[in-house]
Amino acid sequence: MSIAVIAAFLLSMGIYLREGFRLRNQTKDLADMLPIMGKSLASVKNSSEFSASTVATTISLATLIVAYFELVPTMGLWLLWTVFTTALGIGMLALASGAIWRKMSRYDHRPSLHEFLGREFSSPLVAFVGASCTSVGFLLIFAVELTVGARFLADLVPEVPRWITVCVLSFVGFLYTSQGGFRAVIRTDQIQMRFIWLFIVAVLLFIGFYVWGHPHSFSLIPRDLYSFGYQPGLGAFIFGVTVMNVPTHISNMSIWQRIAGANDPKTVVRGLWKSTFSSAISWTALVLIALLTFTVSVPETGQNLLVVFLRDISAMPGGRITVFFVAMGLYGAMLSTASTQLIVVSHTVSEDILAPSRRLALADRVSRKGELAYSRRILFLSAVLAVGFVELLNLIGFSIADLVFSIYGGQLVLFPIIMLALFKDRSRLGAYRVAANWAIVFGFMAGWGAALVGNFWHIPYLVFLSPALSIGSSSLVLFVGRFLPWLLGRK
Repeated sequence: MSIAVIAAFLLSMGIYLREGFRLRNQTKDLADMLPIMGKSLASVKNSSEFSASTVATTISLATLIVAYFELVPTMGLWLLWTVFTTALGIGMLALASGAIWRKMSRYDHRPSLHEFLGREFSSPLVAFVGASCTSVGFLLIFAVELTVGARFLADLVPEVPRWITVCVLSFVGFLYTSQGGFRAVIRTDQIQMRFIWLFIVAVLLFIGFYVWGHPHSFSLIPRDLYSFGYQPGLGAFIFGVTVMNVPTHISNMSIWQRIAGANDPKTVVRGLWKSTFSSAISWTALVLIALLTFTVSVPETGQNLLVVFLRDISAMPGGRITVFFVAMGLYGAMLSTASTQLIVVSHTVSEDILAPSRRLALADRVSRKGELAYSRRILFLSAVLAVGFVELLNLIGFSIADLVFSIYGGQLVLFPIIMLALFKDRSRLGAYRVAANWAIVFGFMAGWGAALVGNFWHIPYLVFLSPALSIGSSSLVLFVGRFLPWLLGRK
């Protein structure tokens, strides 16, 4: 199995690095690195690019694929609820995309999500506070994907020292992103989505041929996993996933980057509707694969079912070829999510947090010599900081599930503020300015506070409620801050 896995890694690395360094030669200034000006290298050319990049980013190795294979022995086909809520969330964003494009087209450049909120609410503080809070989530998603994903992949090649595998696999994503910028992320996302589809098709074909020769193997799937019966914790799972998946796409800076990189609204609308259907199909296939692995392998305590499955099939006819395609797909899933979050962090930190204090106009920074190198340094420091922070959280006892719910809880604080900015006229948003600032702060504190208390006091439901508390607190503070003066008889 190791030879097939190593071959898949080496081929993938060569393809991604070639793309990154090829685009480095075309990346001349900051506008080529980040989608901030329009009609530049940092762009999304068509709806197919938009869709492939968006869906590849949603298929995370650490928080989706690995999670599916860990949860399927208890949740079974109830995992399809994640498929439905994700497709619903992207569909809602597609419906709102017209309003997003109309608002963004009023600018003489392509604003980030946080700059957009600051301008609409006529408050630079809203942009700064929003960027500061949500950048923590971007950093953590990047680091979780790299550290957890790379360690999982390292388990597939036990003959190589784990630290070497982790370092090499992680460094590739950072390298091609730092060299080719946003355009390299879009191009490699396309390639990675193709590799994910190869992984899905290869496994389904293998299992199909295996079941053809072993008809009794279907009986090995526990009946309660496909009967949609009640499972312990099912209610909390459905509620938590709904709150986390449905609104998260509208407050997802990476999708706003893709919208900023598009040259016309048709690319955005068609890309999002394609993403809705493509995510539904690919996520459903991954759920079915996780369930169908029971026909071949028996779960082992303390071992991820996917690792057991790959180990078992590697000794069967056609197994090593399947493992090769699976490894390419898994590595692609890891890097698509990690590189997307890394370019989001670079954009947010450089443009929304640091740029206002530098007192340089965007046009001056775009043409200024050395600005591109400055952006790459930010990207490097962000990557180091993110990995260190995740390792610290692991040391104090945060599991992957804790991190996932905490991360997305922190991002959802922007959802009610974004909805106001999209569907209310700018002239009426000034009244919400102070409330919007406090809504972000209190929502962020509520989500992470619940996660920390739940972790230290061993109260799992508090961690799972983190997204709900974040968005709930943000909405409540926004409402109270706006209407309390009116209720008290003040203007």
